[in-house]
Amino acid sequence: MGDRMFQFHFRLHRLQMTPARSTLAESLRELYQFSVVDYCMFGLMLLFSAACGIYFGFFKRSTGDTTPESSSSGSDDDESGNRQRSTTGAPGGGGGTSKKKKVISSFGSSTMDEYLLGSRKLKAFPVAMSLVAGYISGVTILGTPAEIYNFGTQYWLIVIPILLMGVAVCTIYLPVFCSLKLNSSYEYLELRFNTYVRSIASVMFVLDELFFLPMIIYVPALAFNQVTGFNLYVIGAIVCVVCIFYTLLGGIKAVVFTDAWQVVVMFISVVVVVIIGTIAIGGPDVIWDRSVEGGRIDFFNMNASLYERQTFWAVLIGGFFYWTSFNSVNQTMVQRYMSLPNLKKAKLSIAMFTIGMGVFVSVCCYAGLLLYGKYYQCDPATVGLVTTDDQLFPHYVMEAVGKLKGIPGLFIAGVFGAALSSLSVVLNSTSAVLLEDILKGLFRVNPSPFVANLFVRGSVIVLGLAAMGCLFIIERLGGILSVATSLSAIAAGTTCGIFTLGMLVPWSNTQGALVGGVSGALLSGWVSLGSQFAGAAGEIAPHKLPVSVDGCIEDLLTNVTIVNPAYPDESGVFPLYRLSYHWITPIGVLTVLIVGTIISFLTGPRDLRYIDPELISPVIHRFLPQESFGNYGTASRSTAGSVVANFGEEMQPQCSRVVHTVEHNGQVTKSR
Repeated sequence: MGDRMFQFHFRLHRLQMTPARSTLAESLRELYQFSVVDYCMFGLMLLFSAACGIYFGFFKRSTGDTTPESSSSGSDDDESGNRQRSTTGAPGGGGGTSKKKKVISSFGSSTMDEYLLGSRKLKAFPVAMSLVAGYISGVTILGTPAEIYNFGTQYWLIVIPILLMGVAVCTIYLPVFCSLKLNSSYEYLELRFNTYVRSIASVMFVLDELFFLPMIIYVPALAFNQVTGFNLYVIGAIVCVVCIFYTLLGGIKAVVFTDAWQVVVMFISVVVVVIIGTIAIGGPDVIWDRSVEGGRIDFFNMNASLYERQTFWAVLIGGFFYWTSFNSVNQTMVQRYMSLPNLKKAKLSIAMFTIGMGVFVSVCCYAGLLLYGKYYQCDPATVGLVTTDDQLFPHYVMEAVGKLKGIPGLFIAGVFGAALSSLSVVLNSTSAVLLEDILKGLFRVNPSPFVANLFVRGSVIVLGLAAMGCLFIIERLGGILSVATSLSAIAAGTTCGIFTLGMLVPWSNTQGALVGGVSGALLSGWVSLGSQFAGAAGEIAPHKLPVSVDGCIEDLLTNVTIVNPAYPDESGVFPLYRLSYHWITPIGVLTVLIVGTIISFLTGPRDLRYIDPELISPVIHRFLPQESFGNYGTASRSTAGSVVANFGEEMQPQCSRVVHTVEHNGQVTKSR
C-alpha cells in the first residue's frame, strides 16, 4: 500500500497556471502524445488483470472440497491451516469409512477459505511479489522520486529500516499468527484481551481503508491525465471497475497472482525509464556531480532536531516503527502471510518481500536524482509545467522518453499496476475483516456459507464503488483528507502498539490494552491532525532544497516572477505540530506500550502461571514460568468451532470432528 504517512504529504489540489505557461504546457503535451502502442500497453495491463479474475474465478478454482455423509477419520494440521484434530474414528467405528461428495460452486471460489485465504496453499514467491505490489502504490512510484528531488537523498536510508522490519516481523509477530492459524489478525486481540479491544482495532482498520481508497486511484489517474490529457475521472472509473471485477471473481488467488505479474511490470517500467534517462543524460557520473552541486546528496544529516523533515535519526527510527507497524499486524499483510501453508514458507516470503522492497525503493530514489540531473537548471514546477509534485516523474517520462513508442505506455501501465495491486488488496482484506471481525466478532452473527459468500462479494462491490465515487469529489475534500492522514497515523501506531503490548508484555491485561490504545490514538491523532491544520493554515511548511531556472528557454520564463521561497516563522507553533511525520508512528506505539504497561500493573497484572504461551511471542518464552506451558494452546482451543475463532463451517476441512474434553484448573475445555 506504500508509506501512507509519506503519501499523504503530497498535495492533491491543483495550482493555477498563468495563461502563457498553460499554453506552452499544452504545446509540450501535444508534442509528446501517447501513441497507439502506448495505449495498447496500458490496455493490455487492464485486460490481463481482468483475465486473472476470470481464470481463478471459474477455471482454477478448487472443485475437490468434500462434505462427509458419515463419520470418518480426520486430518492432522491439514494444509488449509486448520488446527489439529483427532485422528481417531468415532467410538466403536474403528477407522470408519465415509462417502464424500464434491462441492462445486457455480460462482467463483468454492469456499470462503479459498476465496479469502487461498486454502492456505499459495506459494512463497507469488505471495512475496504480491506483498511488494500491495505495499507499493502509484504514489510510491511518483512520490519517492519527487521526495528525493525536493529534499535530498536522506530518505534513501529507509532501506535499512526495511531490512530491520523484516527481521522483527519474522521473529516477533509472525510465529504467533502462524501458530494460532488466524484468519484475521484482529482475532488475536480477542484471544489475548477481549472482544472490545478486537472491535476497536478492526473498526479503526476499516475506517482507515475507506479513507485511503480514493487516494489509491486518484494520484495515478492524475498522472495519466498529465501525460495524455485524458479525463482523469473516466480513466479512474475504468480502472476501478476492472479491479472490482477480478477481485470479486478470483478472490485472494486472483489478487496474489495478478499482483505478481503487475509488480514485474512496475519494476520493468521504472528501470527502463531510468536506464534510458541515465544514458541520455551522459551516465551516472553526470547525475551524481549535478546532484552534489545542487546539495541533493546527504545521507548523514545528524541533526537531532525532531522538527526537520528528513534526518538520519528520523528516517532510521521513525521508518522502522512505521514499516514494522504496518507489515507486522495490518490485515492487508497478515492475510497473505496466512495464505501460506507454514511458518517456514511465510518467513521465506517475507525475506523476498523485504529484499524486493529495498531494491524497488532504491530504484525510485535513484530516479529522483535522475530528475534533478535533468532539471537542475530548469525546475518544471517553478515555470508551471507541473502543478503537483507527483506530476514531476510523468512529465519527465513524456519529455525524455516520450518519443520512444511504448515506453510512456509501459510506465503508466506500471503506475496503474501499482494502483490496481493496492486497491485489490484493500478490497479483499477489508471484506474479510467486515465478515470475520465486524459481522461475526462485533455483531455475533454467524451467517450460512451462502450468506457469507454474498456478504463478502457484496462488500467488495460496495467498497470498489465507494472508491470510484470519491474520485469525483476528492479535490474538494481537503479537510477530510487531513482527517484521513490522522486516522492513518492512529491506525498504524495504535494498532501495532496494542499487538506489541499483548505479545511482548505478558503481564499486560485488558484494562491496560484499552487505556493504552485510547491514549496512543488520542496523542498520535492530536499530533497528526494538528500538523495537518497548521500546514493548511500556512503556519508550517516543508523546507525544500533550492532549485534553478537559469537554463530555461525564454518562452517558459514569460510572466514568471522568480522569488526566493519565503517560509513561515514556526517558532510560535505548538511544538508537537512541528514534528517530522516520521515521529508520529513511534509516538503512537510507545504511548500504548508505556501507558498500557503502567495501567496493567495498577489494575492487577496477569498471573503468568495461567497465561497461554501461544499468545506470547517466542522471544519472550524464556522469561515465562515453566508451569505456564501446560496451558499452551488453551486460548485457541477454547474458542475452536465458535464464531470468534473461525470463519464458520464453510471454512473447516470436510472431515469428521471428534470432540475431546480436557480438564484444566477445574474447568472443562472442549477441543476438536
